[in-house]
Amino acid sequence: YNNRGNAYEEKGEYDKAIADYSKAIELDPKDAAAYNNRGITYYYKIEYDRAIIDYSKAIKLDFKNAAAYNNRGNAYEEKGEYDKAIADYSKAIRINPNHAAFYLNRGSMYHEMKDYERALEDYDNTVRLCPNYEADFVDSKFVSGRQVSVEKAIKLLDSIVNDPPESAADYYYTGVRQLFVADEFTARLCFEEALKMDYSDKVKLKQHLTKFENRN
Repeated sequence: YNNRGNAYEEKGEYDKAIADYSKAIELDPKDAAAYNNRGITYYYKIEYDRAIIDYSKAIKLDFKNAAAYNNRGNAYEEKGEYDKAIADYSKAIRINPNHAAFYLNRGSMYHEMKDYERALEDYDNTVRLCPNYEADFVDSKFVSGRQVSVEKAIKLLDSIVNDPPESAADYYYTGVRQLFVADEFTARLCFEEALKMDYSDKVKLKQHLTKFENRN
């Protein structure tokens, strides 16, 4: 029932999906995945309160369910409850600190709250953790409909760098921006130039460069 619900959800047949998830829950009331999946479907139907109830049930059944925290954060974001959204994204990050989407979503919230310093830090973490820039950001496979968050990140990065770059920080954040548009070649050149100009945060800079070396 859960798997058929997934198929209906992918086809956009949300009522059928919800019926199957509900049957799965009836058969196994401790099925956290079914609650999470039904919550996702309610989210797509713009029934955010119902989605939050299901995500909360999934979390109660599985307190290490990072995806459920992230999903509930998305629902709180849509309701304009930004503090609750940030709390859920932060919990998801504590459970799984290597999942880029959680940072992207929290960065979007900080951006909305005009906390640009924290937003930039989360956007930076997003591209340093993202496993496949081209598929994940250009084709939007990774962000799962959160393309608006990617566009928001690019806009903020555009606002803080000089074009052409003048300082080490300009080169660094130009590199971060280029990763959001899947331009790894230019990003690497920018990070290398930032290193030559003695950019202050060498730890993050070297993490980016090491990732390029590992990918090659």
